[in-house]
Amino acid sequence: MSTRHPGAGTGPWADVRVGEVGILRDEAVLGTTPLTVLAGEPGCGRGTVLDKLAEELTPSAKVLVVRLAELDRTLPYGVIFRLLVLLGGDRAEEEPARRSVLAMLARAGETTPTPETVAKIATAVFALLRVQTPLVVLVDDAQWLDEHTARLVSALLHRCTAETPISVVATVRIGAGDDLSVSPALKGAFARLVASGRAKLRFLRPLSRAQSRSLLTGLVSALPNDGLVSELHTAARGNPAALTALVRGYRAAGALRIVDRTAYRVERVDQPVATEEHPLLLAVTEAGGGVREVAETMAVLCPLGTAAPGLAATALGWREDDLRAVLDRLVAERVLVREHDGGHRFRVPAVRDALLTKIGPYASRSLAAQAVQAVWSGSGSASDPDVVLDWITQAGSLVDTSRASRELLENGKRVLFTDGAKAERWLHATLSWVTEPPARTVVLMLLSAAKALHYRAAEAGDCARQVLCKHLGHLEPAEAQELSVVFISGLAARGDLGELAEIAAGASPVLPDDPALMVINRAYALVLSHRWIEARDLLERARAVWTGSNDITADFGMIFLAACGVVLGDTSQLQALIAHPELWRAAHLPQYRIEQRRFEVEMLLQLGELRQARRLITEAGMSMDQLPGPNLFALNYLGGDWPEAMELARRTILGGTDPARPLHCLLTQCAIRILGAQGRLSRARALAADSRPAGIRHTIDLAESSVLGKLGDTEGADALLYSAARSADAGGYLLGTEDLWADLARSALARNKQREGEHWVRRSARTATQLDTARAHQNHYLARAAVHREPASARRAAAIARERLDVPYESAMTLLRAGLAGHRPEQSWTEAYELFGEVDAWYWRGRVRKLLRDNGFAGPGRTETTAENERLLAILVAEGLTNRQLAVVLETSEKSVEGRLSRLFSRTGYTSRVELAAAILTGEYLT
Repeated sequence: MSTRHPGAGTGPWADVRVGEVGILRDEAVLGTTPLTVLAGEPGCGRGTVLDKLAEELTPSAKVLVVRLAELDRTLPYGVIFRLLVLLGGDRAEEEPARRSVLAMLARAGETTPTPETVAKIATAVFALLRVQTPLVVLVDDAQWLDEHTARLVSALLHRCTAETPISVVATVRIGAGDDLSVSPALKGAFARLVASGRAKLRFLRPLSRAQSRSLLTGLVSALPNDGLVSELHTAARGNPAALTALVRGYRAAGALRIVDRTAYRVERVDQPVATEEHPLLLAVTEAGGGVREVAETMAVLCPLGTAAPGLAATALGWREDDLRAVLDRLVAERVLVREHDGGHRFRVPAVRDALLTKIGPYASRSLAAQAVQAVWSGSGSASDPDVVLDWITQAGSLVDTSRASRELLENGKRVLFTDGAKAERWLHATLSWVTEPPARTVVLMLLSAAKALHYRAAEAGDCARQVLCKHLGHLEPAEAQELSVVFISGLAARGDLGELAEIAAGASPVLPDDPALMVINRAYALVLSHRWIEARDLLERARAVWTGSNDITADFGMIFLAACGVVLGDTSQLQALIAHPELWRAAHLPQYRIEQRRFEVEMLLQLGELRQARRLITEAGMSMDQLPGPNLFALNYLGGDWPEAMELARRTILGGTDPARPLHCLLTQCAIRILGAQGRLSRARALAADSRPAGIRHTIDLAESSVLGKLGDTEGADALLYSAARSADAGGYLLGTEDLWADLARSALARNKQREGEHWVRRSARTATQLDTARAHQNHYLARAAVHREPASARRAAAIARERLDVPYESAMTLLRAGLAGHRPEQSWTEAYELFGEVDAWYWRGRVRKLLRDNGFAGPGRTETTAENERLLAILVAEGLTNRQLAVVLETSEKSVEGRLSRLFSRTGYTSRVELAAAILTGEYLT
């Protein structure tokens, strides 16, 4: 059977082996070494390397490719027959000689070859081959070479000289210890050739992490994030076939998702993702002789180390010696590795995972139960205690459920905050064994918390519903409040607007009828329905009700009221909480104190108050690990670490947005701004299309309008600005409008609508007065400077920007516009240029360079200008823009664009837009 993987070819696999192909090509062209053996384990890409090698050698030499299978081992001189058939028809004058040699081979194949016969055949075959030089013969899976041909190899290749350039590249599979899996005759021939300097051995080693990343990029047509690369590279042990199979399996299971051209592993609580058929797995599933049964049993039991073989033999009803013989075979096939202590592990973890998915449910439970009993009795042990807990989960009622539930509950609590998948598995299993209502309440609450903590809001809400419906009497009011919030969040995650509306109206059959809890739950449902004004009014009217309740309910009331204030333009409640921490009722409880600080930091960040947020984090003694993803995103976005910000944005989008948190909408807005500022305009538009929420949509409209403006679609940009204004007014939002009114004012001015511009200036003034933030004030001053042509306002905006240099992008945009409004243009634009450089805002750097040049001001040097212009052009090309669109974005002509592209390809060495786009995507682009 051939071990060539069906996915092999000259695609992504070949791309990651380009170094090995280059070395083999150069050696074959030189012809100094007649034979090169390329050895590697099954699935490492040996056949793929030969495909690529054939492709690269064909223009300069005659290339013959022979692929062998297990059946070829039984055909005397089979390879020679096939080579001569491939040579047939090229030269009519040599046809009689070829037919004569074929007849000689047919006669010789019926007997054991003598040295004289071998020499005679070698001379005859070589005479046919030498006239075809330069000749390269590529033999795939040479371990299946028949004995007759193996005896001929040494004699044939010893006849090669510099005047007869014939090269053979043969791939072979390696076994345990990197030994060549070939016949004794072929091994002897190879040894003689090596000793005479006519052969060399090269190993095709597992892929490096960087090569795995490159292969994954080609397989998923996106850039895999670091976590996905680490997970798959480790699971595949750098084996290309295993890696390819894993990607297929992950895709089939819905475990891969692409966000902004970046691939991520979707976190889920599942069994290992099954791989497709892979050479190492075929060595197990098609081997017969009980190999598959042993391998599947060991897939469960191998964590028991030296105890595993005995237990596996008992489980299968085998003699242990017979089972160990099969284990030796699996080691020889490179499926298993024998550890120093005598235990075994799977060489490629993905193979073990695949085998685990193929075991039937009863067999899996039975094996897991035997493993648990071995550990509990002391006859076996596992180095990873979590494996034992997973066995307990799989075993179910086949083990002592009382002990099992105790251990799973204890350890579910242990990993509640650190490993949501394990916590859920173990707590789910515990729930199936716990029957008493108080105990079930505890487990359900923990399970709900595990799901909520790890962004599975809908499922967390389902658990909360069970407790509220069946075990409400076992809850304290504070616990009932927390579970109510989890339940309502789950409804929003599922998009159940009908039940949310019932709760908002105070008509829920599920939630407690306590008056204070009802107010808070109604307010939260209103917030999740984006009815912020109604939520604020309800909380204000019923303040006496909820403030007189338990500490948790009262604190939720303050959180919702302060959040409504920030969204609607009143930050007084938030600032009061920050200034007077004693207002928090549950501040004496450590877990709630952290949540309160997180809330305050989040509100400050969405207002753009980076300095105050950082100060609060420091004063509270919080670490970055204690902040949720959206907060970390805002810190990095405002602070100028845009690569980290985009990674956090993609992860947050991957987990799903939370409609109760405006920062989630602002996160998407800022991510679109990052992409637009860097020239990634198509990605920015795609993100806007995928992320426009039902509630605070004005933030997305505003961000996308800037992208359309860069593409020259002024009409479309203006339409989105008006859409944003209508959306903000409909919801009563002031948050996120700070620069909306300023953009509308500039748009009106560009259309010679002075009175309209003055209207937007007045809106900007009201927003600045109400929010009273640096962001709001600087945008108001910029609007006044543009519409009223007031240099003093431009100066004030620039002064604020210079005080906020720790927020580089917003300060740069302010200085750019202040310069356009007449405030020290050269100084302002030069400062803006440097600040844009801190965040790699290539688009805006290009615009500022043009402004400096057009106005006769000193700008960056020629080398820097050329490099950055080419980088921006490369990014725009990677975004799929046409030459016409490129001309609009770059404010030049199509003819100029054609010239720039020609110089870019010439200077960088890239030969096509596709190649250039791939280099930009992977970060390999070099000017």
